[in-house]
Amino acid sequence: MVTAAPQVSLRAHVRRYVGWWEHRTTPLYRRELPSAEVPLIISFGAPIRLFDVADRTQSTALGSFATGAYDAHVVVEANGSQGGIQIDFTILGMRLFLGRPLADLTNRGVSLEDIFGSAARRLTSELHDAPTWEARFDLLDHEIATRIASARRPASEVLCTWKRIVESSGLVTIRSLVNETGWSQKHLISQFREHIGLAPKMFARVMRFGSAVDRLRRRDHTSLTELALDCGYYDQAHFDRDFRAFAGTTPTELLTTLGSHGGFSSE
Repeated sequence: MVTAAPQVSLRAHVRRYVGWWEHRTTPLYRRELPSAEVPLIISFGAPIRLFDVADRTQSTALGSFATGAYDAHVVVEANGSQGGIQIDFTILGMRLFLGRPLADLTNRGVSLEDIFGSAARRLTSELHDAPTWEARFDLLDHEIATRIASARRPASEVLCTWKRIVESSGLVTIRSLVNETGWSQKHLISQFREHIGLAPKMFARVMRFGSAVDRLRRRDHTSLTELALDCGYYDQAHFDRDFRAFAGTTPTELLTTLGSHGGFSSE
């Protein structure tokens, strides 16, 4: 596995590139948690299986694909010989890269070919044939910068709401967001959900949860109570409820599944 940062001009929208090869003889199940980042996968090997968040008996096998925002964890299965590149976008970055609102991508992955057609096959082929990981990452810098530069932006009120929620780690109130935009609450919620895939209040919850998970990964806490209060939760019960809702488990139980690369395994 190799990681790299995108070019400086993209870092507001793209967090990292991760290239990997993985060979397995038995399936590995990973628990992917909702966060302010969403992946786009360029696949060079066997498909990746995503289980439905509402009915975990149902699943879809995908090659190269993109996802929208999630408000629940998703179980992902890896098996056989897999490889490729994962681009970790912010949700807004994915909206700009795809050039379309994300409402219909909430809680699901969609084949890149279904979104971009032959351009997806061309990009996957160019990246696969590039001689080094560095060359692949350079190709991605150019592709992403070109698409984001030509994307039609959401309304400034949506962008302002996004920025305020991110900068406050989800601690800004919906009332203050409504006052700042000058829109009605109903219109703000509708437009934000259309472009981002989640309502502002849900996205703020995901941001708070993401901050808590990041600190859990880094062991940056002396107690769970302290962590809960630092991340904006009213009390331990409020903290535990969000973990149940987003991760399907408690903070303590989640820590026991933390893998060597910072991901969470799943039964």
